[in-house]
Order: sequence, then structure tokens, then C-alpha cells
Amino acid sequence: MKNRHVAAAIAFLTGASIFGCAAPPPDRPAYSERVILLPNKDGRTSALIVSRATGEQKLAAPYEGVEFSGGDEQRREYAQEEITGRYGEILEAQPARPFTYTLYFNTATTELTSQSKAALNEVRQRIKGFPAAQVTVIGHTDRLGSAESNDALSLKRAAAIRDMLIQIGIAKEAIEVVGRGERELLVQTADGVAEDRNRRVEIKLR
Repeated sequence: MKNRHVAAAIAFLTGASIFGCAAPPPDRPAYSERVILLPNKDGRTSALIVSRATGEQKLAAPYEGVEFSGGDEQRREYAQEEITGRYGEILEAQPARPFTYTLYFNTATTELTSQSKAALNEVRQRIKGFPAAQVTVIGHTDRLGSAESNDALSLKRAAAIRDMLIQIGIAKEAIEVVGRGERELLVQTADGVAEDRNRRVEIKLR
């Protein structure tokens, strides 16, 4: 199975046991497989390519699926209620998927830009899906100022976001704070050049 986009899917196999005897037992079940594309929790679209010797099947809409049984192959569209009824317990047991979110800062400060302030609610909602989150907060700067001052500023930015995460319920001991200064630029610039996209903090949850 090849996944060419970020996608959630469930797949089940039955009758795939291998026996060491010369002939399989007469009651051995036929091989079957079912692959179903699930919707992303954040609303983003996704697709899944199911590749077999007989060809490829592209699943591009939530709850599209393909079933293989014996030598037969059949596409299906499932109702959400059917999937929830069959696999609800399995889906609920899955851990939240890791994600990275980036917030941006005003020049030479630990103050978020107005756009990033507006995005904070989205960040909070995503974090609610990680009841036992492990978080890495990585601060960055552009190339204004000295390397030493940028190291200190990047760490202050990361610490400011750490404090925000603590306020919404993430345990302090679950948060790692890192300052990278101007070492990992998103946009390469000469020394002394301001660049909005380099003044950032990356929040990585898993």
C-alpha cells in the first residue's frame, strides 16, 4: 500500500495465516482485506493509493474503500455510522497524530504577530486532542543582531510559548524548550537582514 498524501486509513486482514503442512486445512478461511480512507480531523483533504499486483486504486474521499476477497476486488462507499459501529472502539484507542505548528513574532521581541495571536485558538483546540502530550518548543530568530543575542531571544520566545501551553493544561515537565537562534533559517538571508518568516517558534506535539 502506498500513501502519497498524509491520510488516515484502516485496513484489516483475515485468513492470512501461514501453515507449515503440505496442504492447508479444509476450513482455512479465504484471504480478505479491506482498506478505508478516513477523514482528517483537521478537515484537510487527503488521498490514498492502494497498490497491488493487479493495479492501483485511488481513494480520494472520506469513507471510500476497497475490499479484496479471494480473487475479487470491489470498491465501496461506507456510511460514517457503519464505520463508527464496526470500528469505533479501535479508532478511539488510536493516539492523536503528531503535528507541528508555527507561530511568528514581531522584530526583536517575544510578542506574537497579530496573525499568530489570532491563530492561538486553533493551536489550543489541536492540543486538546493530546491529553498526554509530549511537546518540543523550538525558538528561532532572523539575522538581525548578534549570534549571542539571537540565541538568548530565541530561547525567550520558546519560553513564552511554553508558559502559554502550561496555562492551557500541558504539564511543565512534558515540555522541552530549545533556542536555535539564527542557525535554522526558513529563508536564507545575509547577516543583518530582517525576515518575518525566520522570527518564529515551532510547536511539535506527539
